[in-house]
Amino acid sequence: MNKRIGWLGGLLVAQLLIVAGLLVGSVTGSDAGAERFLAFDPAAVTKFTVAEADEAVLLLREGDGDAAVWRLQGGLPADGGKMNELLDKFADMAAPWPVATSSDSAERFEVTESTHQRRLTLENDDGVLADFFLGTSPGYRRVHARATGEDEIYSLDFSNYEAPTDADQWLDKTLLASVGEPSSIVLDGAWRLARNEGQWLIEEMAADAGDAPADSEAADKLAGRFEDLRVLGTVSDAAAEGDEEADEDPATSLFIVADDQGEHRLTLFHDEDEDEYSITSNRIDGRFELAAYIAEQMLVDAAELQAKEAEDDAGDEADSAAEDAAAPEVADAPVAEQAG
Repeated sequence: MNKRIGWLGGLLVAQLLIVAGLLVGSVTGSDAGAERFLAFDPAAVTKFTVAEADEAVLLLREGDGDAAVWRLQGGLPADGGKMNELLDKFADMAAPWPVATSSDSAERFEVTESTHQRRLTLENDDGVLADFFLGTSPGYRRVHARATGEDEIYSLDFSNYEAPTDADQWLDKTLLASVGEPSSIVLDGAWRLARNEGQWLIEEMAADAGDAPADSEAADKLAGRFEDLRVLGTVSDAAAEGDEEADEDPATSLFIVADDQGEHRLTLFHDEDEDEYSITSNRIDGRFELAAYIAEQMLVDAAELQAKEAEDDAGDEADSAAEDAAAPEVADAPVAEQAG
C-alpha cells in the first residue's frame, strides 16, 4: 500500500511539473525561440519600397553609419527615425508557425502577387534582401504576411498603417526648422529681433527708433517656433503653380532667419479664401503645408515682442505728446495790463 501511495505521489509531482512548464511557456510568449520572419541586416538596407495598387513610395539611404540619412525619391529628407525603427522591427519579427500554406489561403488573406494590401521590398546595391506581402488583419495589430517565393503565411505583430504609401507620412516634418536656436529673426518690413550678449533686442522698422529691449519670454517663444518648426506635408505642384505671382501677392510674408548655418529665407503664403498657409525655404526645394496656428504665432506684431517697460515708456511719451498737442496756446499779456 505504501509503495502504491508513493508511486501515485510521484506521478502527481510529474504532472504538476508538466503543467508548470506549460504555464511558463505561455507566460514567456508563444514567439519565444521562434524563427524570424525575415533574415536581413537593417544596416545593409539602402533602398526601401512600399507599394499598394497604383501607389508606391521609394526611400533611399545616403551615407554610412551615424552619417547616413534617408531621403524620399526626389531628394526631400525622410524621417530617418521612423525608417530605422521599421527596419529594426522587421528584422526582429518572430514567425512561430504558419497559419496556412495553400494558394487558396493566400488569395483569401490577400498576400499574392496580384492581390495584396502592401508589398514591401528591401534592397541594397547587390540586390533584393527581402520581398514580402502584407494582407488582411486577423486581429488587433496583426496582419497576414507571406514572403515572395514561399508558401507559408504568418500572422505578424504589425499593422498596415505602419507602412503607409503616402509619401507625406515618411517626410521629415522638421525639414524647415532652423539649425540650432536662431540668433536673429527678421519679418521683412515689420521688425527685427536679434540676440546681443544674451539679451533679445527688437527694432521696429516702421518706427525707425533703433533697438529696444525685447520681452525675453515672448522672444524665446518666437525663436522656439522657428527652431521647432514642423510642416504638415507637401503642397501639390498644381496648388503651387496656381500662385505664379507669389512674389507680388500681398498675402505673403518674408522671414530672414540666422542660425548655426547662416541666414535662410522663409516665405509664408496665406490663401485668404481657404484660410490656409504654406511655406517655402531657399534651403530646400518645394512648398509645404503649415498649420494655421503655427503661422499665426510666427506673424506677431512688434508690440508683442517689446519689453513691458519699453511699452510703458512709449505709452507715456505718446500720452505726453498728445497732451501737449491738445493744450491751448496762451498769448503773452500786454505790458499795460500786467502793470494795471
